[in-house]
Amino acid sequence: MDHASDNPLSGGSFFAAQSLGPLLALAAVVALLVVDPALVIEVSTGDFIIVTVLLGGGAAWLSGQAVAETWRPYVQLLAYMLILAAAVRFIHYALFHGTLLSLPYYTVDFIILAAIASLGYRTTRARQMATQYGWLYVRRGPLGWSITRDDETSASP
Repeated sequence: MDHASDNPLSGGSFFAAQSLGPLLALAAVVALLVVDPALVIEVSTGDFIIVTVLLGGGAAWLSGQAVAETWRPYVQLLAYMLILAAAVRFIHYALFHGTLLSLPYYTVDFIILAAIASLGYRTTRARQMATQYGWLYVRRGPLGWSITRDDETSASP
């Protein structure tokens, strides 16, 4: 029996764009941080960790969970992260005298927030799929699910 989830790039796989894409982008940001920290951190490391990672990341995680719990599409989550990244950029500007309209720093903030939001989205969606459709799907790790193979094993003589 051919199932859509047999495709390693489909929705339930860890290699789906929703799981792997933001994590690869986050890896690129970490590589930039190692090569030249000034490309990622504008004012100070503490300001970056508190505002972008902790406050913005917490809001991104909760946004990812909320979008998944209401069964909304992943693209909508990315749109929300564009808005949240602008808010994080404003906090850097208002409280720490960062640059408000800086495309490179806005992009870094967006990538970090989108990666954290994607993790919240995928963990919630994997739980939902295994719980809501337990007769069809089983959870495969924290970010994925796959079709149960009970129907194939029970069909054998």
